[in-house]
Amino acid sequence: QVTGTHSDVAPEPDSSTGLVQVSLQGTPHQVTGTVQGSTPVLRQINGATFKQPAPLSGPVLIYRAKAPDTSALATLAGLLGKAGGQLLSYHSSSTVAGEQWSVVGLSAPLSNLGELKPRVTEVFQLHL
Repeated sequence: QVTGTHSDVAPEPDSSTGLVQVSLQGTPHQVTGTVQGSTPVLRQINGATFKQPAPLSGPVLIYRAKAPDTSALATLAGLLGKAGGQLLSYHSSSTVAGEQWSVVGLSAPLSNLGELKPRVTEVFQLHL
């Protein structure tokens, strides 16, 4: 069920105006976002805030991992290198319960996330 409203006034950064409840891979997530220009951006997911809103366009990989462990990003860079892809953007959230969310813009979706899954708590890809 989707309920939508529209306002010509931009929401405050910390407001719940852009609040959406989504279920990805059967797991519910609470996200807050807005639109900058014509690009949707993610401001918050499950209470973790992005200091710089994360753009949601093209192939996007979103993962949650223990902070400040950077092995997931290193593994992702290796996977992209093997696939001939590029990391176009990277945004990380504040830490909540010892974990951070990362939103990575990719030049093309990855066909296999097997090497990444042991290094993260949760991972999914979107093509927007």
